[in-house]
Amino acid sequence: MLTLHKLDLTGPRGCVRISATEAALLNAFAQSPNGRLTLDEVVQCLAVGNGVTQKSNVHVRMVRLRKKLHEAGAEGAVIEAIRNVGYQFFDELALCKP
Repeated sequence: MLTLHKLDLTGPRGCVRISATEAALLNAFAQSPNGRLTLDEVVQCLAVGNGVTQKSNVHVRMVRLRKKLHEAGAEGAVIEAIRNVGYQFFDELALCKP
């Protein structure tokens, strides 16, 4: 479960703190059909400051987010890159909004 106002990701193994940009990205995955986002949509969620986000930066952030999801208890391939599309989220995510 993702608690947006606390920036907590809770799973079978416990609670993990996430950043606001990671929360925005997980929220976008949860609201998208089939859990799929284009690379442009992912960049839009991760863009900070001047709005410029490089592809390598996106990859690094996805690796970090996968680690946090696994720390919370997610198993297997949770987020995968889809060639010529973007990324897909393969797990269920419940959102807790205030």
